[in-house]
Amino acid sequence: MLKRLHIENYALIEDLEILWSEGMTAMTGETGSGKSIVLGAMGLILGHRTEASAVRQGTQKCTIEATFSSTEATNQWLKHQDYEIWPEIILRRELNAEGRSRAFVNDSPVTAAEMRHVGEKLVDLHGQDNTRLLLTREYQLNWIDERANHDHLRVAYRVAFSAYEEAKATLRAIELEKARPQTDLDYLRYQLQELEDLQIESHDWMALEDERNALEHSAELRHDLQAAWSLITDESQGNSAIDRLQEARKLVASTIQRTALYASLHQRIDALTIELKDIANELEQQADSVEENPQRLHTLNGLFNDLQKVLHKHNAPDAPALIELKNQLNSRLDQASSLQQSFEDALADEKLKHEAMMQAGMNLMTSRKSTAQKLAIQIEHMLQTMSMTNAKLEFDFQRGEQPDQWGIEALVMRFSGNPGVDPLPLQKVASGGEKSRLMLAFKAVGHDAVSIPTIILDEIDTGVSGNVASKMAQMMKRMSVHQQVIAVTHLPQVAAIASQHFLVKKEETAGSTRTLVDALEQDLRVMEIAAMLSGAEVSDAAKENAEALLFDHPEKT
Repeated sequence: MLKRLHIENYALIEDLEILWSEGMTAMTGETGSGKSIVLGAMGLILGHRTEASAVRQGTQKCTIEATFSSTEATNQWLKHQDYEIWPEIILRRELNAEGRSRAFVNDSPVTAAEMRHVGEKLVDLHGQDNTRLLLTREYQLNWIDERANHDHLRVAYRVAFSAYEEAKATLRAIELEKARPQTDLDYLRYQLQELEDLQIESHDWMALEDERNALEHSAELRHDLQAAWSLITDESQGNSAIDRLQEARKLVASTIQRTALYASLHQRIDALTIELKDIANELEQQADSVEENPQRLHTLNGLFNDLQKVLHKHNAPDAPALIELKNQLNSRLDQASSLQQSFEDALADEKLKHEAMMQAGMNLMTSRKSTAQKLAIQIEHMLQTMSMTNAKLEFDFQRGEQPDQWGIEALVMRFSGNPGVDPLPLQKVASGGEKSRLMLAFKAVGHDAVSIPTIILDEIDTGVSGNVASKMAQMMKRMSVHQQVIAVTHLPQVAAIASQHFLVKKEETAGSTRTLVDALEQDLRVMEIAAMLSGAEVSDAAKENAEALLFDHPEKT
């Protein structure tokens, strides 16, 4: 429960401390007195958005601090975040004039989101926008879930939904990759087959080039080889080159008989003679071996023409470059084939995850429908106790078009407060009094099953009076048995039934305005309730009525 709220330099509040008690508390005050300011400060401590304009004019910083009884839920959160666990849990929010904000939980700095997460475990703040929230599917489903015993089903669905979303994202990523041109399997196979047909790796292209050149120039080659042989061996001009070399050998050999100085020259000439004879023989053999093979030449020219086409097509300089390209294509084909398999696997996985999610969603929706039917009966009963004897509430569950994190269903709440009128979608309920009673019933039903220790009701009783107001006050009182109830109200019936009563008022002194909050005891409570009954001028009759409300009310404890 909320024990203490300290506000310093916030809006019109200079320095204010409120001590709260268990049970039911009423907060009253004239319109514009500052009740919304107190609630705004409460919202900040619960992690709501801040504005620099909230800092009291003429000051540099506002501070809001609230002390709550610790709960199992908050202690678990503190333990999980590795924050200190105290007997109480203290939330503090600081805001400077430049708009910068700091948040603390038990003196540990936290983000606004973390503070909001803690605040949601401590306080249910029903503001003026909660009626609109009631019209949203998310709020409706969460409201049902909080009052149902199916946390395991909700967790199971959330897990299944997350798994499906992950599988869907994986499939989408593979689809995008698969759609790229380089993953076109047919094109890759065509390119690769073209290179395979060329049999690039099975040929020695340099040797084939030499062979082709030899076949193209066979006559010239034979002529040149024979001419070279003739130059070495021909004796028509006298002695051949070999004969003349042998004569030189003999002359040098004669010098050896006189001196050994020229022995090495003799050896060299001797070796040259042998080599020249060998060359002559080789020239003769090579000249004889030169062949003319037009068919082989035609084959080679066709092969090289095919090679040139492929080289030009791929802008490759030579055959080794094509071999490298072939290896790359093989690698890309393997990747593409693997991608296809990955796609098929991802598609199957997405289907399985979708089926699992839908089954988990159906289980959750079935439980929600069952819970909603029971809650509808309870709400109808509560509305009957608040003078809506013909109230009818229906929860219409249907399969939604697209599953989301909340579930697979579309939910329409239908309501009718009048006999002979079919229930209509909740947003078409126009009566303010009906909305007030309906909202209170929504807050009250199953409140004992909701673990939030404090609920703040901001003028939830708008649009009602008389006996209906008394009935609503009694319902709030019954809620306070299980939950601390703080009611901001204009109804004397609600103020009178509360165990604690705060009056919010505005004070103007020395050209300055500030908001004050006074805890009212017996006499002052009588006067305030009497003023709520009669207006500015409090009559004796109003006082008597106020006392009757305070002291004679059967629900007053």
